[in-house]
Amino acid sequence: MKRAAALLPALLCACVSLPPESLDIAHNPSGGLTSGFLDPGPSLHLEPSRRFLVKAGDFVAAKRVSRQAEQDYERLMAHTGLFSFQPAGLYPIVIYKDSGEYLRKTSAPAWSGGIAAGNAIYSYEGPELRRTLAHEIVHLIFHEYMGGTGRLRWFNEGLAVYEESQVLEGAAKREVQDWMASSHLRPMSFSRMVSYEPGGPETRAWYGQAASVVRYMVEVGGRGGVERFLKASRDGAGLDQALAAGFPTLCADLEGLEKHWLQMKD
Repeated sequence: MKRAAALLPALLCACVSLPPESLDIAHNPSGGLTSGFLDPGPSLHLEPSRRFLVKAGDFVAAKRVSRQAEQDYERLMAHTGLFSFQPAGLYPIVIYKDSGEYLRKTSAPAWSGGIAAGNAIYSYEGPELRRTLAHEIVHLIFHEYMGGTGRLRWFNEGLAVYEESQVLEGAAKREVQDWMASSHLRPMSFSRMVSYEPGGPETRAWYGQAASVVRYMVEVGGRGGVERFLKASRDGAGLDQALAAGFPTLCADLEGLEKHWLQMKD
């Protein structure tokens, strides 16, 4: 599967099964399928940290993933300004030794690279694990902070791709940056972007544009603006009102955000 395709996540608010050309993450936020999941093994190592509990069959892997997850969390807080947010408990991260053990013990689709179920992440050792963690941790935090609602889905998914891009290097990083930049060639109107339901032929373009818009909000609007925007949205403000609360000197509404974003060409 191409790296760009691997960046396309599934939906946060519903259990879905999409074909391998669309994504490699299978989400089940209801947690209903996790009762039959088996632990890594035969040996099991637990590595608790401030916000996560990593379970892995290998002690070294458990330590490494725990450290990486905390780094991802801290970076996300730095980008969103949500320093006052406190998770209700430790987020479990279950890491299997390879795809064979992962598929055997989770019964996940053969094409999936990970499962986000309930408040936990299930994945396996491999070259895509680093980016999977960065991406999925965004969904865990966003889901809990926003109270489990499906609001701001475009921002949720765009932020996940943006954070994933932060852990990439070399050609992989350039590919994602080009993907986001290409959204200016044939941009989707913002009124459509914020209501679009992934799954159709424009899904990949939608993810790239959402990530580009979020990058603009984070890097130009600043983390204080992002924090105010998310808080206003969580408290029930409409999108225009939340944008005005978060970025008063940048835009007064969605139309203003679109106008300024279109002026950015990279």
